[in-house]
Amino acid sequence: MKKLLVHISVWLILTYFLYIPFALFLPWAMAIARAVAGISLIAGMFYISGWVLASHFLVRRKKYVLFFLSSVLLCIVFSIIRVKLLGLFPESVPAFTGRVPREFLELKRDLNPGLNPELLNRLKPGRAAWLPGFIMNVVILFVATLFRLYEHKAEKEQESREELQRSQEAQILYLKSQVNPHFLFNTLNNLYGLTYSKSELAPQMVLGLSDTMRYLIYETEQKLVPVKKELDFICNYLDLEKKRISHPENIRLSVNVVRQTGFIPPLLLLPFVENSFKHGTIGREDEGWIELDMWDEKERFFFVCKNSYREDKKTGQTKGSGLGMVNVRKRLDLIFGENYELKIVKQEDEYMVSLRFPVFSKKEEL
Repeated sequence: MKKLLVHISVWLILTYFLYIPFALFLPWAMAIARAVAGISLIAGMFYISGWVLASHFLVRRKKYVLFFLSSVLLCIVFSIIRVKLLGLFPESVPAFTGRVPREFLELKRDLNPGLNPELLNRLKPGRAAWLPGFIMNVVILFVATLFRLYEHKAEKEQESREELQRSQEAQILYLKSQVNPHFLFNTLNNLYGLTYSKSELAPQMVLGLSDTMRYLIYETEQKLVPVKKELDFICNYLDLEKKRISHPENIRLSVNVVRQTGFIPPLLLLPFVENSFKHGTIGREDEGWIELDMWDEKERFFFVCKNSYREDKKTGQTKGSGLGMVNVRKRLDLIFGENYELKIVKQEDEYMVSLRFPVFSKKEEL
């Protein structure tokens, strides 16, 4: 609808500007008639060239020779129509039959002293030139064809962007769905250990699990969630983990996020936190530890996770990778493209993950 209104507005404006030169030496009725006829011919040539010939022979079928022959024929036909049509107008108005009325000439001469009356009589029947009309039609054909090809290119690019967005959304949903079972599986294992040992912490863990599952079910279906909710989720997860280890004080958390009204993708940080428990030494060794630092700066979110670890002596590799880590890398690529920075550093007995990514200001930005 918007495109239709734009086209109509353009043709009305062109009609008005075409009417002005005719109105300098023709009665207003004749000027309007000639302006409307001229614009109708231009518009017909434009749309038939671009939306019929170019669309059919160039965009769909790639028949360049047929397009050329059809275009030449169209230019000739419209040139003949222009000569015949414009030649009818002087006789169609009784006041303009024969030569131009003397009163009209005198009026126009007063308004325009340099007016040449002989120029007016060239508008009589049969005076419309064929060659200038043909050249004008060729120009219109060229412009319409370029316009149609540009529009087709824009449509294809838009379709490609929409297809890529749908593909990315599907992949993101798939990758995110793999996080939920992973988190639930680890938490239920921890809960089983507490209930098996009849620990008094089991009821508290059930309540904590209820809160985190509520977040997983009702909030993570959205593309973006408030920063505050994601931070609360991470804190709840750490509380659950603290209940199962003998030295909960070895889990240190620092949050300095000033702008908590922004939005970030849900469950983006969880895999890093999970891996620090799963592949680190905390919970298995008394000296095991985890440090989490989160802060924001200039509309960017910073996340640093450090943990103690031991290298696998059998393989010589670090226990720091898994399905969750692969998924989060893919999600970062799909969501942010190159507009993020992820670093994984191993130093002696310390494993560190550093992540920086932009914070969205609106929930609908992604």
